[in-house]
Amino acid sequence: EMTRKRKAPIKSVLLDQSVIAGIGNIYADEILFESRISPFSVTSHLSKEDWQAIIDATHRILSSSIVAGGTTIRSFSYGKNHAGSYQDHLMVHGKEGDCALCDTPIVHTRVGQRSTWYCPSCQKEK
Repeated sequence: EMTRKRKAPIKSVLLDQSVIAGIGNIYADEILFESRISPFSVTSHLSKEDWQAIIDATHRILSSSIVAGGTTIRSFSYGKNHAGSYQDHLMVHGKEGDCALCDTPIVHTRVGQRSTWYCPSCQKEK
């Protein structure tokens, strides 16, 4: 309901903590890749099926990340010498080279002032 008339890109909406709390930049890229939705897709253009794909991908990705102890990129760790390992499962975020699914080059750009990685072949704009 909150997004039905919004003209913002879905990537920006996923990062807006007043709409959905707890999704960070890395997970937004991964959720949209798994959902096969371009980060540039206008929120008001998404169907109920698109939203269901986003919800399902969010549950799967965040649950898997929790089990893996989170995502550790660069030198971040928490606790005594503990680091998460979900970064080993990332499909697009921070990736250079070709998409693991279709061999199209992964694109690195910006959406709403945030670094964004996506596959232009697998992730179609709505």
